Amino acid sequence: MHYKKILALATVLVVIIAGIGVALSYRAAHRSPRDGAAALVIAKKHQLAALDSLDNDLAAPDESQWNPLERDRTLRDSGRQGVGLFIRHAFFRVAGDIGFKVDTLSALLVPRDAGAPVILDDPSSFIFKPLHGDVVMPARALGALFNQYLTDYDSTQLRHLHVSTNADGTLDVVGQTQKVPGVWLPFEMHGPVRLMDGHLFVYTPDKIKIAKIPAKGLLKLIRLQMSQLVQIDTQGAELSGDSIVLDLNHALPPPEQDVHVSAMRIDSDGVHLSFRSPFDPEWPQPIVETDSYILLNGGDVKTFRSMLTHVRMQLVAADGGALDTSLYNYRQQIVGGHFDITPAGELVAHLATLETADYVPDAAVGRQDRDHEHDSSS
Repeated sequence: MHYKKILALATVLVVIIAGIGVALSYRAAHRSPRDGAAALVIAKKHQLAALDSLDNDLAAPDESQWNPLERDRTLRDSGRQGVGLFIRHAFFRVAGDIGFKVDTLSALLVPRDAGAPVILDDPSSFIFKPLHGDVVMPARALGALFNQYLTDYDSTQLRHLHVSTNADGTLDVVGQTQKVPGVWLPFEMHGPVRLMDGHLFVYTPDKIKIAKIPAKGLLKLIRLQMSQLVQIDTQGAELSGDSIVLDLNHALPPPEQDVHVSAMRIDSDGVHLSFRSPFDPEWPQPIVETDSYILLNGGDVKTFRSMLTHVRMQLVAADGGALDTSLYNYRQQIVGGHFDITPAGELVAHLATLETADYVPDAAVGRQDRDHEHDSSS
């Protein structure tokens, strides 16, 4: 009897287990393929939402003040006015040897077409607006600005210029000039520089020698001005009376500048410029800790064939030293270096050493209308 009870109980257990197995097999056979994927899809959506929140988490602390939202955000448009640029302890060249030794500088790169990205390979597509910082333009860079850009055209009357800056705030310029085609004469100039209207660099020599002959007194005697002796026919530079005037908004190769220089001084290191605007952005956290870098932070950038929205890209020297880079030659440095990418999608470009031979665009010949008058008295 006892044996029969055990057998009956075992039979019941077998039936129960079999029933459970049949039920599980039925459920597996009739389960929607989407049910298994649902957990993966939900997890991925949570991951994407977390990544989207990084756009705000990684933004510069006060970005909305100096780089405001102007449009609704889309997948290809962050809606920002431009791209934040932060340079620390680097030599930033526009082109060739034309550049600045930067202590710290914040700026905004503003596309000419609203809603378009900043195209790094097309400097004429955006405007460079310094916000706050201090830079030095060494004498060699100032000389390069004339030799490689402002006087580099077929009918130029100036060539082979060499510029030196002095501790007393004066500027020396030597070179060659021609008033009669084909006849080049050496000249020397010495004098002070003053800043006008926050963007005009006015050099008024008080000593001039042409072919080693003092000419300043001679010009006064015969009532001539330097502008009648030599001409510069380039946008951004002109001779006005006895002064050479550089407009910092137009004298450099593209991009166009929109600058306000609050202070300028000259010493043996070069021309010191302090840029100021209504905004002094709080410095964003760099992607990697280093003392010398350029950081693109916020807004949209197109570089090479890639479009980067809500950009966070830091440029550093691959050798770990001070960064020396050029807007017109950065591609070659990136190709010779390498990229690191963080889980948040931030890019760190380790740039190879800059090759000094660099492309410099032609200056626009012909003067622009200006909203100022210069004192033409000698």
